[in-house]
Amino acid sequence: MYQQERMNEIMNILKSVHYATVDYLVEKIHYSPASIRRDLTLLEKQGLVKRSYGGVEINQESATPFKFRQFSMKSEKNRIAKYAASLINDGDIVFLDGSSTVQYIGHFLEDKKGICVVTNNMMLASSIKDYGIDVYCAGGLLTESPGTLSGIITAKTYASFHADIMFFSTDGIDNNGTITIKPEGYYIHNRAMLDNSDKHVYLCGSDKIGRTAKIVQCSLDEIDYFISDANVDESLKSRFPDTEFVTI
Repeated sequence: MYQQERMNEIMNILKSVHYATVDYLVEKIHYSPASIRRDLTLLEKQGLVKRSYGGVEINQESATPFKFRQFSMKSEKNRIAKYAASLINDGDIVFLDGSSTVQYIGHFLEDKKGICVVTNNMMLASSIKDYGIDVYCAGGLLTESPGTLSGIITAKTYASFHADIMFFSTDGIDNNGTITIKPEGYYIHNRAMLDNSDKHVYLCGSDKIGRTAKIVQCSLDEIDYFISDANVDESLKSRFPDTEFVTI
Protein backbone atom coordinates (compact mmCIF):
# COMPACT_ATOMS: atom_id res chain seq x y z
CA MET A 1 0.00 0.00 0.00
CA TYR A 2 1.39 3.40 -1.02
CA GLN A 3 1.48 6.30 1.44
CA GLN A 4 -1.37 8.12 -0.32
CA GLU A 5 -3.53 5.00 -0.05
CA ARG A 6 -2.72 4.68 3.67
CA MET A 7 -3.66 8.31 4.26
CA ASN A 8 -6.92 7.80 2.38
CA GLU A 9 -7.65 4.80 4.60
CA ILE A 10 -6.80 6.77 7.75
CA MET A 11 -9.22 9.52 6.72
CA ASN A 12 -11.95 6.98 6.03
CA ILE A 13 -11.44 5.38 9.44
CA LEU A 14 -11.55 8.75 11.21
CA LYS A 15 -14.77 9.67 9.41
CA SER A 16 -16.27 6.52 10.91
CA VAL A 17 -14.89 6.52 14.47
CA HIS A 18 -14.06 10.27 14.80
CA TYR A 19 -11.07 9.59 17.09
CA ALA A 20 -8.42 6.87 16.99
CA THR A 21 -5.18 5.96 18.67
CA VAL A 22 -2.05 5.10 16.71
CA ASP A 23 -2.34 1.51 17.96
CA TYR A 24 -5.91 1.30 16.63
CA LEU A 25 -4.81 2.55 13.19
CA VAL A 26 -1.90 0.10 13.15
CA GLU A 27 -4.33 -2.75 13.87
CA LYS A 28 -6.76 -1.66 11.16
CA ILE A 29 -4.29 -0.80 8.38
CA HIS A 30 -1.59 -3.39 9.22
CA TYR A 31 1.36 -1.06 8.91
CA SER A 32 4.09 -0.19 11.38
CA PRO A 33 3.57 2.52 14.04
CA ALA A 34 6.41 4.49 12.45
CA SER A 35 4.66 4.52 9.05
CA ILE A 36 1.34 5.52 10.59
CA ARG A 37 2.97 8.35 12.55
CA ARG A 38 4.63 9.66 9.37
CA ASP A 39 1.24 9.59 7.62
CA LEU A 40 -0.37 11.45 10.53
CA THR A 41 2.39 14.06 10.51
CA LEU A 42 1.72 14.76 6.82
CA LEU A 43 -2.05 14.84 7.32
CA GLU A 44 -1.58 17.29 10.18
CA LYS A 45 0.63 19.55 8.04
CA GLN A 46 -2.14 19.56 5.43
CA GLY A 47 -4.60 20.67 8.10
CA LEU A 48 -6.76 17.56 7.82
CA VAL A 49 -6.32 16.11 11.31
CA LYS A 50 -5.62 17.21 14.87
CA ARG A 51 -3.22 15.14 16.93
CA SER A 52 -3.12 14.75 20.66
CA TYR A 53 -1.00 12.51 22.86
CA GLY A 54 -1.48 9.01 21.50
CA GLY A 55 -4.40 9.79 19.21
CA VAL A 56 -5.82 11.74 16.29
CA GLU A 57 -9.13 13.18 15.08
CA ILE A 58 -10.38 14.87 11.92
CA ASN A 59 -9.99 18.63 11.80
CA GLN A 60 -13.65 19.56 11.33
CA GLU A 61 -12.74 23.08 10.22
CA SER A 62 -11.06 21.91 7.03
CA ALA A 63 -12.59 20.51 3.85
CA THR A 64 -11.29 17.19 2.55
CA PRO A 65 -9.03 17.90 -0.44
CA PHE A 66 -9.98 16.66 -3.89
CA LYS A 67 -7.02 14.27 -4.01
CA PHE A 68 -8.58 12.37 -1.11
CA ARG A 69 -12.20 12.67 -2.25
CA GLN A 70 -11.50 11.19 -5.67
CA PHE A 71 -10.44 7.90 -4.07
CA SER A 72 -13.19 7.66 -1.45
CA MET A 73 -16.31 5.56 -2.12
CA LYS A 74 -14.86 4.45 -5.46
CA SER A 75 -17.30 1.61 -6.14
CA GLU A 76 -20.31 3.79 -5.28
CA LYS A 77 -19.08 6.65 -7.45
CA ASN A 78 -18.46 4.28 -10.34
CA ARG A 79 -22.01 2.93 -10.15
CA ILE A 80 -23.49 6.42 -9.92
CA ALA A 81 -21.35 7.63 -12.82
CA LYS A 82 -22.14 4.64 -15.03
CA TYR A 83 -25.87 5.29 -14.75
CA ALA A 84 -25.33 9.03 -15.22
CA ALA A 85 -23.37 8.42 -18.44
CA SER A 86 -26.28 6.35 -19.79
CA LEU A 87 -28.34 9.56 -19.86
CA ILE A 88 -25.98 11.12 -22.42
CA ASN A 89 -27.06 10.74 -26.03
CA ASP A 90 -24.80 10.80 -29.07
CA GLY A 91 -24.37 14.37 -30.26
CA ASP A 92 -25.15 15.96 -26.88
CA ILE A 93 -23.45 19.03 -25.49
CA VAL A 94 -22.61 18.08 -21.91
CA PHE A 95 -21.66 20.13 -18.84
CA LEU A 96 -19.56 18.27 -16.26
CA ASP A 97 -18.56 20.00 -13.04
CA GLY A 98 -15.24 19.51 -11.26
CA SER A 99 -16.45 17.26 -8.44
CA SER A 100 -14.82 13.92 -7.69
CA THR A 101 -18.09 12.05 -8.29
CA VAL A 102 -18.70 13.61 -11.70
CA GLN A 103 -15.09 12.89 -12.68
CA TYR A 104 -15.95 9.18 -12.73
CA ILE A 105 -18.34 9.77 -15.65
CA GLY A 106 -15.27 10.10 -17.84
CA HIS A 107 -14.71 6.33 -17.55
CA PHE A 108 -17.94 5.70 -19.45
CA LEU A 109 -17.74 8.14 -22.37
CA GLU A 110 -15.51 6.21 -24.75
CA ASP A 111 -18.41 4.87 -26.85
CA LYS A 112 -20.32 8.17 -27.09
CA LYS A 113 -20.41 9.60 -30.60
CA GLY A 114 -20.21 13.27 -31.52
CA ILE A 115 -20.59 14.68 -28.02
CA CYS A 116 -19.08 17.93 -26.79
CA VAL A 117 -18.02 18.29 -23.15
CA VAL A 118 -17.48 21.49 -21.19
CA THR A 119 -15.79 20.99 -17.81
CA ASN A 120 -13.77 22.81 -15.17
CA ASN A 121 -11.84 19.65 -14.29
CA MET A 122 -8.54 19.72 -16.19
CA MET A 123 -7.71 16.08 -15.41
CA LEU A 124 -11.07 14.94 -16.76
CA ALA A 125 -10.70 17.10 -19.86
CA SER A 126 -7.30 15.62 -20.61
CA SER A 127 -8.41 11.99 -20.10
CA ILE A 128 -11.51 12.08 -22.31
CA LYS A 129 -9.81 13.94 -25.15
CA ASP A 130 -8.27 10.61 -26.14
CA TYR A 131 -11.79 9.35 -26.93
CA GLY A 132 -12.11 11.80 -29.81
CA ILE A 133 -14.51 14.00 -27.83
CA ASP A 134 -14.60 17.75 -28.40
CA VAL A 135 -13.60 19.12 -25.00
CA TYR A 136 -13.69 22.69 -23.73
CA CYS A 137 -11.89 23.22 -20.44
CA ALA A 138 -13.43 26.15 -18.58
CA GLY A 139 -10.79 28.60 -17.43
CA GLY A 140 -10.68 30.20 -14.02
CA LEU A 141 -8.88 30.13 -10.71
CA LEU A 142 -7.11 26.90 -9.80
CA THR A 143 -9.08 26.14 -6.65
CA GLU A 144 -8.09 22.56 -5.88
CA SER A 145 -5.13 20.47 -6.99
CA PRO A 146 -4.64 18.64 -9.23
CA GLY A 147 -6.91 20.61 -11.56
CA THR A 148 -10.26 22.01 -10.45
CA LEU A 149 -11.04 25.55 -11.65
CA SER A 150 -13.75 27.90 -10.39
CA GLY A 151 -14.91 31.48 -10.17
CA ILE A 152 -16.30 34.13 -12.49
CA ILE A 153 -14.17 33.16 -15.50
CA THR A 154 -15.32 29.55 -15.16
CA ALA A 155 -18.95 30.67 -14.98
CA LYS A 156 -18.52 32.82 -18.09
CA THR A 157 -17.25 29.82 -20.03
CA TYR A 158 -20.29 27.75 -19.06
CA ALA A 159 -22.55 30.69 -19.91
CA SER A 160 -21.06 30.75 -23.44
CA PHE A 161 -22.63 27.36 -24.22
CA HIS A 162 -26.10 25.85 -24.11
CA ALA A 163 -25.98 22.21 -23.01
CA ASP A 164 -28.41 19.37 -23.50
CA ILE A 165 -27.57 17.97 -20.07
CA MET A 166 -25.45 18.88 -17.05
CA PHE A 167 -24.04 16.86 -14.16
CA PHE A 168 -22.94 18.17 -10.79
CA SER A 169 -22.43 17.25 -7.15
CA THR A 170 -22.16 19.37 -4.01
CA ASP A 171 -21.39 19.10 -0.30
CA GLY A 172 -24.84 17.97 0.76
CA ILE A 173 -28.60 17.89 0.56
CA ASP A 174 -30.88 18.33 3.57
CA ASN A 175 -34.12 16.58 4.43
CA ASN A 176 -36.14 19.35 2.75
CA GLY A 177 -34.48 18.86 -0.64
CA THR A 178 -32.23 21.91 -0.37
CA ILE A 179 -28.88 21.37 -2.11
CA THR A 180 -25.97 23.23 -0.50
CA ILE A 181 -22.33 23.92 -1.21
CA LYS A 182 -19.34 25.43 0.61
CA PRO A 183 -17.18 27.44 -1.83
CA GLU A 184 -18.78 30.53 -3.36
CA GLY A 185 -16.81 30.05 -6.56
CA TYR A 186 -18.42 26.66 -7.09
CA TYR A 187 -21.88 28.14 -6.61
CA ILE A 188 -21.25 30.64 -9.41
CA HIS A 189 -20.30 28.14 -12.10
CA ASN A 190 -22.90 25.58 -10.99
CA ARG A 191 -25.52 28.31 -11.31
CA ALA A 192 -24.29 29.06 -14.82
CA MET A 193 -24.66 25.38 -15.74
CA LEU A 194 -28.17 25.20 -14.29
CA ASP A 195 -29.23 28.31 -16.20
CA ASN A 196 -27.78 27.16 -19.51
CA SER A 197 -28.76 23.51 -19.79
CA ASP A 198 -31.97 21.61 -20.60
CA LYS A 199 -31.61 18.71 -18.13
CA HIS A 200 -30.09 18.80 -14.66
CA VAL A 201 -28.58 15.71 -13.04
CA TYR A 202 -27.48 15.73 -9.39
CA LEU A 203 -25.07 12.99 -8.27
CA CYS A 204 -25.29 12.35 -4.54
CA GLY A 205 -23.30 9.81 -2.57
CA SER A 206 -24.88 8.45 0.60
CA ASP A 207 -22.38 10.47 2.64
CA LYS A 208 -23.97 13.71 1.35
CA ILE A 209 -27.58 12.96 2.33
CA GLY A 210 -28.72 14.88 5.40
CA ARG A 211 -25.69 17.18 5.28
CA THR A 212 -25.73 20.93 4.82
CA ALA A 213 -23.18 23.57 3.84
CA LYS A 214 -23.32 27.34 4.15
CA ILE A 215 -24.51 28.28 0.64
CA VAL A 216 -27.82 27.22 -0.93
CA GLN A 217 -27.13 26.07 -4.50
CA CYS A 218 -30.67 25.13 -5.53
CA SER A 219 -33.62 22.94 -4.62
CA LEU A 220 -34.64 19.54 -5.92
CA ASP A 221 -37.42 21.22 -7.90
CA GLU A 222 -34.69 22.24 -10.40
CA ILE A 223 -33.35 18.69 -10.69
CA ASP A 224 -34.49 16.22 -13.36
CA TYR A 225 -32.49 13.23 -12.09
CA PHE A 226 -31.25 12.52 -8.56
CA ILE A 227 -28.79 9.59 -8.63
CA SER A 228 -27.49 8.05 -5.41
CA ASP A 229 -26.21 4.83 -3.87
CA ALA A 230 -28.73 5.30 -1.04
CA ASN A 231 -32.49 5.18 -0.84
CA VAL A 232 -34.23 8.52 -0.35
CA ASP A 233 -37.11 8.94 2.07
CA GLU A 234 -40.47 8.50 0.34
CA SER A 235 -41.77 11.75 1.82
CA LEU A 236 -39.01 13.63 -0.01
CA LYS A 237 -39.85 11.90 -3.28
CA SER A 238 -43.52 12.82 -2.91
CA ARG A 239 -42.61 16.50 -2.47
CA PHE A 240 -40.71 16.54 -5.78
CA PRO A 241 -42.76 14.47 -8.23
CA ASP A 242 -41.01 15.94 -11.28
CA THR A 243 -37.62 14.67 -10.13
CA GLU A 244 -36.67 11.11 -11.09
CA PHE A 245 -34.95 9.44 -8.12
CA VAL A 246 -32.52 6.67 -9.08
CA THR A 247 -30.89 4.37 -6.53
CA ILE A 248 -28.07 2.23 -7.84
